[in-house]
Amino acid sequence: MKVTRINEFSLWRVCIVAFSLSATLSSCTPEKRTMLRVTAENFRNQAVDAITSVKKIYQLDELPIDARVSRDFIVEQLLTDRTINFGDPREIDKIISGENQSNNQPSDFDRELDALQAEYDTAVEIFNNLETIDYGSARIVAQTAKPARCLTVKMLLLAKQIQEKPPKPNNPQRVLIGLKLQQLRKKYNNPNTSSQIGTEEIKRQVAEQIDEWVKVNATEQQILNESTSRLLIAADTGRKLSKLIDEYPTLSFEAIAIRVTNIVGVANFTGRDYSSIISKMNSIEQSINEDKTLKEFLRQVSLRRINSQPLDTKLCQG
Repeated sequence: MKVTRINEFSLWRVCIVAFSLSATLSSCTPEKRTMLRVTAENFRNQAVDAITSVKKIYQLDELPIDARVSRDFIVEQLLTDRTINFGDPREIDKIISGENQSNNQPSDFDRELDALQAEYDTAVEIFNNLETIDYGSARIVAQTAKPARCLTVKMLLLAKQIQEKPPKPNNPQRVLIGLKLQQLRKKYNNPNTSSQIGTEEIKRQVAEQIDEWVKVNATEQQILNESTSRLLIAADTGRKLSKLIDEYPTLSFEAIAIRVTNIVGVANFTGRDYSSIISKMNSIEQSINEDKTLKEFLRQVSLRRINSQPLDTKLCQG
């Protein structure tokens, strides 16, 4: 019994030392699969981080508005919004109570993002199971490429969606600025008020609100850039994971370890400006299109998005 434990310990030491010394150990298949799992988990974590940021930019946070300003806004809405159904007490109550300003993205989008996150968790579970399998492991590893590829293109397409049709998470701030501008315009056009305050002072306050609007735009763009960057990092990791799976049977433990180290360690793209994001997005999309299998996944998922069809769950299953 003691000899068996020593032998097991020795084998593990051989694998670790071999990795440290950059020696090829094709016999350490469990360790190879472990490295693959590490990459898959990193892919999942990046995707979860990206999905969380996407949820945030598609939800508008309420701003505490001065009661008087808020009341003026409600009065204005009730007098000018022709879409209001005054025969529906619930609709009127939402306007007066402010419930209509919760600004949450429709729940179907949240469900779609939750389902996407669940797909990543399922994919990682497939990789976790690899470590307990010896017979036919190379074949099973090959099957894991399917969910990895599908989820990779979904990250890319979500990033493209944000850039092509950007959400407006900072609209509550814009509403507040708009209300202030509306009040200033009334004062400016009212001779009694404008003479008391002074037209130049009103213009100065308008200029302040313009500067605030510009700041809101810049802050919002930065939020969008950071969210898109996270999506692109996940997409790039997924693309590399897919390639690693393809080449898995021919790679030694050393080669896989080096590859995994590079995949995990190089994902530091920050995307601080719009041009760098577009450049990175184009680069990843080009790499995906150069891979025949990934290109087919991109085509299938894109077609379903265009036709507003639900994605066949089998497409992302191993």
